[in-house]
Amino acid sequence: MHFTRNNKTTDKKSLWKIFFDMFEKAGFLFLFFFLVYMAVYIANTQGLYAVADSTALLPANGLPAVLDVYIPAVTETESNGGGETLLPAVGFSRSPEGMEEIAAYYAAALNRVKTDAVSVTLTQKSGSNYNGVVEAGDNAFLSSVAKSLMRSFLKEENPNTVFTSRNEIQENFIPRGTESHLTADALADAVCKEDSAYYLITVRLKPDRNPKPGYGSGAVGSIITKEEIENAVNGKIKMENPVCAYDGAVSEIKVEKATGKLVEIHTALPMYLYLTSLGLECRIGLRFDEVWTVQW
Repeated sequence: MHFTRNNKTTDKKSLWKIFFDMFEKAGFLFLFFFLVYMAVYIANTQGLYAVADSTALLPANGLPAVLDVYIPAVTETESNGGGETLLPAVGFSRSPEGMEEIAAYYAAALNRVKTDAVSVTLTQKSGSNYNGVVEAGDNAFLSSVAKSLMRSFLKEENPNTVFTSRNEIQENFIPRGTESHLTADALADAVCKEDSAYYLITVRLKPDRNPKPGYGSGAVGSIITKEEIENAVNGKIKMENPVCAYDGAVSEIKVEKATGKLVEIHTALPMYLYLTSLGLECRIGLRFDEVWTVQW
């Protein structure tokens, strides 16, 4: 009987030990998860306070300190490669630095004219024979076509032509009929200089062939299109894949520091026009200069 009582006593002690061990482990687990929860909670709380504290950088009206930001009115869905291109919002509160910032600032300044300017004035538009090149392979017919094209594209425009309606501004101001999608990849060089109350931004593009309006050389000037070449020839000759080889377009814009508003632009587009027909080749050097002023 005494032996039996010892077994029961031992069993009770074992059960209590097992229960105590389980309780102890559960306590450790509970404490562990509690500590993890508190760590996450504190981290999130500090993050929220960090955001809240940043409002001290805002003025009394709650608006961001950078007030003058250009957000494009229209999102373009067409790009040079056929994919989607989103025009970036650009702040005008400081001078742009580096190729990417200058390209974005330049494009935004031009596009802002198309959406917000009161009027634009074409003060000068002229054309010249670039590097004196007129090569028609000693073919009299091709030579006459080349001269006809030069007369069409190099004619002087009436100075001080003013455009006031929104549609007129969008259709005539650089680049004609579209927005500028200038990117750093298209640039050979870019610089921003300060001149009193203005930024003078100069961009020089890499040579390119048959750019689309709004892209490459077509982002800084109004380029010649295939349709315009065909219209100028007026059916006199059937051309095979005309090539417009731009030879380093250059553009300078003058922008108010305080507002980011473009007040003047001068663009020069030098190019070679290559024409092929019936096995004959022709090369013509053309250069187009435009000067615009903008009224706000």
